Parts: sequence; structure tokens; C-alpha cells
Amino acid sequence: MKVSIKGFITCKSAEQYIDCADNYAVDKSSHRFSVSDGVSKSFFPKVWSEILVTQFVERTDLKENELIKVCQEEWQKRIDKIVSLPDTKWFTKSQYNRKDPALATFVGLQFFEKEKKWSASALGDSFLFFVPMGYKDYQKELVKLSSKVEPIEFDNFPDYLTSIGDSHKGRPKEKSGNLKNGTFYLMTDALAEWFIKDGENAIGKIKVWKSQADFEIFITQAIEENQLTNDDCAILCIELFEVEKTGIDYSKIQVTDLNYLITNQEAEKEKIKLKKLEEEKIKLEKEEEIQKSKKLEISQNESPITKSLADITNEDLAKEGLILKVKGFFSGKEKEENKKTELAKEKINTEVEGIDKPTLEQQVPSSEEPSDSETTVAKNQNSENDKKEELETEKIEEEAKSEKKESENLEPKVQPKVDSKAKNIFDKF
Repeated sequence: MKVSIKGFITCKSAEQYIDCADNYAVDKSSHRFSVSDGVSKSFFPKVWSEILVTQFVERTDLKENELIKVCQEEWQKRIDKIVSLPDTKWFTKSQYNRKDPALATFVGLQFFEKEKKWSASALGDSFLFFVPMGYKDYQKELVKLSSKVEPIEFDNFPDYLTSIGDSHKGRPKEKSGNLKNGTFYLMTDALAEWFIKDGENAIGKIKVWKSQADFEIFITQAIEENQLTNDDCAILCIELFEVEKTGIDYSKIQVTDLNYLITNQEAEKEKIKLKKLEEEKIKLEKEEEIQKSKKLEISQNESPITKSLADITNEDLAKEGLILKVKGFFSGKEKEENKKTELAKEKINTEVEGIDKPTLEQQVPSSEEPSDSETTVAKNQNSENDKKEELETEKIEEEAKSEKKESENLEPKVQPKVDSKAKNIFDKF
């Protein structure tokens, strides 16, 4: 007997492969095949469904009840490890402390080489279908297996296996038969619902899937056309031919590995991230180059007129500063000389007042008229007083002139250009 196997799996359209809670497993040494769908609202359903399918194909030495207990122990070990991680969220720890279980549907198939028989068990809305080769009446010859009762309806409350305790929902259904040329289909609920509704046409569509890419194209299109529920999807197509021959020869196995899809997707995400960072870096470098070019162009295109204007402005500022200094200098000198002049005037007035002021004897009126000699003496005294006054005045003026000369000596020989206000100050001197 020859066996050819195809297996495809994908996640919901809005999610990533790492979020997919469907799983399948194939072991050609044990001739076992299994599919499981983790119930999304339960606690770590992805881990539970993966353990169920893996342990089923590997542990041929265990009976059903023993197998479930082994699966539960394995699930608990892995969850303990996950929850103990430092970055575990508080709500995850809360569910863990409440001992919330994981839930999953399941279907398993086994071939018996010597007996040329098959046996299967199913719980929940994961299905097994067998379509014999060269069938004449599709509906009559189609073999279906699940724990659902007729008429089959798909809802959000399937039977399931629980990861904690014995509170499983529903009882597994079993079927067996002789091996025949034909194809077994093991699939999760969304595809099972589509397969039942589409009937015989579904067979032809499945045969078109030559690769994972073909499968995903179909799933995407079927969801968009409302032919398929947007859900995780997993399917194993196990085709048997030349059953009459002894032994089992797995001529072709093409089963997509979910972990491989996850790894590739994560690597692709990292590449995209790095590419974006590289693009941003290049963009920043280009912007810096543009800015440098603009600055260089501005500096090169700066006209001589602009430079001369800048120089003139600087010269004007320098001259303005000098003028302010000169103004301040002469303003201070003017104030100082005005002060000295006022003091000199006060001194002259004081002396004049002292000269003009009559003594006590002069104030007493005399009844006698002055003689000519006395008159002459008085005149001489007055002339001498006038001379003294003139000498004092000349002396003060000479002192003022000498002070003015000293101030003129302090002036710069080459006078800077000044404005009209400064010129008025110079005119005073």
C-alpha cells in the first residue's frame, strides 16, 4: 500500500501564525495522524492542542485514559514554566491561580498494517472524512466522524478535552473499517463546515492545493466570499492507493510545519523592522547632506554687495561707538568747565561785593564836605580798586584759558566724523 500525505495550516486572517491554536501531527512509524483545535477562550489552548496531537502519534503504548493523563501532566509542566517567567502578565497569573484549564477538540486516525484496517476517534467539531476512490454515490459512500449528532450544526460550544481534571465535555465517537483506496481528510471545524456544505465540489478544490501558498490563497478568498468562517484552519489529506499490496510505503509527505511558518514570519518581521530602520537612517543622512549643500550654496552665492553692506554696517557701528565716547568725554568736560566758571563767577561776585560794601565808618554820614586832597585820595583809591578788580578778572580768565588749552591738548589730532549733535558740542569750544 502506498500513502501520500498533504498537510496545510493557517491562522485567522487578522492574526499571525504564532496565534494559531490549531495543530496536527503525522508519524509514519506508528501510522498515526491527528488534528486538534484549541478552544480560543480557554487557558493556553495552543499548548494543549499541540500536546494532544504529538502525544497521540508518539505514545502508542498508552490507552486512551492514560494518554489523556500524560497529556495533562505535560501541559501543566509547560504552563508552570511559562507563568514563572518575569514578564508574565498579571491576568495570566490570575487565571493560573484559579486553575483555569485549556480546552481542545480532537480527532485521531491509526492504520494497522497487518490487518489492513483503520481506526479513528473524535471529540468535538474536528472531523474525519473518508472519500473512497471511484465512488458512485458520494453522500452514501462518504464516511464522517465527529462527536456531533445529526443534523450537524456548528456553534461556539463544541465537545472538548480539558487539560485539568476529568471535566471533559461529551464522549469521543469511534469508527473503524478496512483500508480501501481513497482519501482520509482530517480537519478542524471551519474547514469541516465548508466541506459538508460544499459537498462533492470540495473534493475538486482540495486537489488543486499543491502547496501552502495555494492553500492560503483559497482560504483568503473563501473568507472574503463568506464561504468559510474566519478561523484557524488545519487539514491532513491522506491518500491511499494500491492497498492490496503488503506493507505501507509513504511515497510522498508534504506537511507544512507550523513552527516553521512561525519562525519564518518572525524573521520576516525582523527584516522589515531592520529595513525600516535602515531606510530611516538613509533618509536622515540625505537630509543632512541636503542641509549641508544648502549652507554651502548660500555661503558661495553671498554677493560682494552683501559683504560690503555688512562691512559698512560694522564700520557704522564702530563710528557710532566712537561718537558716543566723544560725546560723553566733551559732555563731562563741558559740565566740569561750567562748574569751574560758576565757581569763578561766585568768587568774583564775592570779592566785588566785599569791595563795594562800605565799612561802618563809611556808612556814618559826615556833615563836613570832603576836601580836595581827600577827594583826590578817594579817587586814587577807587582807581586802585578798579585795577585790582581788573587784575583779578584777567587772572581768572587766564586760568580758564589755560584749562581750556589743557582740554584741547587731550583732544585727538584727527577728529572722527561726527553727527550734527556732536558738532554743536565742538562749536562751544
